[in-house]
Amino acid sequence: MSFMQLTVYPPLRPALDLALAISRSGGVVVYPTDTVYGVGGDATNGAVVQKIIFLKARPTNQPMTVLFSDWAMAQEYVKMDDKLRQLLEELTPGPYTFLLPLLKPLPVTSSLVVGCRVPSHEFCQAWAKALGKPIITTSANHHQAPAARSIEELDEEIANGVDLIVDGGPSLSGIGSTIIDVTKKKILRPGAGLEKATSWLKKL
Repeated sequence: MSFMQLTVYPPLRPALDLALAISRSGGVVVYPTDTVYGVGGDATNGAVVQKIIFLKARPTNQPMTVLFSDWAMAQEYVKMDDKLRQLLEELTPGPYTFLLPLLKPLPVTSSLVVGCRVPSHEFCQAWAKALGKPIITTSANHHQAPAARSIEELDEEIANGVDLIVDGGPSLSGIGSTIIDVTKKKILRPGAGLEKATSWLKKL
C-alpha cells in the first residue's frame, strides 16, 4: 500500500499540524474517530466534497455528515435553541449523528438538514477546533463496502487517493454511529451507543 503521507496519532501535535496544513489547502485526510475510520476535509469547500464523492464512488445526491469540535461551533451552521443544545451536550461527545436544520448552506448536502457529530475523540475535536470549520466525516470505504476499523482495512484505492492518513490504531467501537433525526424524534440507523440514544430520545 503506498500513499502520499502517513502520520501516527498519538502524539497529537504532529498529526494535527499535518491534517491542518492539508485541510487548509483543500486536501483529503483519512483519520480515526470514536466509531470507524473516516475520510474528510473542509466541509465548506465544494471541491473537497466532490473529491470524497469520487473517491468513495458515492451517489452524488447522498448527503454527507459533518463533525464539530463542540455544539457552540455547530450553532453557527445549524439551528438549535438552548434546551436542545443542553440535551445534545448530555449525549455527546459520543458516537451519535444528529440530523439538524441548516442555518446556512453547506456543500455536503442539498437538503435543508445536515448530519452533525461531536465525536468522543481527541484528534477529531482538536482538528475541527483548530480549523475553525466543520469537517466532513464519512466512513473511509467505497460506497456500501465494509467500514475500515484500522488503516490495514483501508481499500487500496482510498489509501492511494487521499493526501494524508492518520493512523490512530484500531478503532474504538468498530461500528458506525447511531443516526438520530431530531425533528422527527426517531432513530434512522441503529449503531454505537444505541441503548443510551433510545433513552435520550424520550427527553426530546
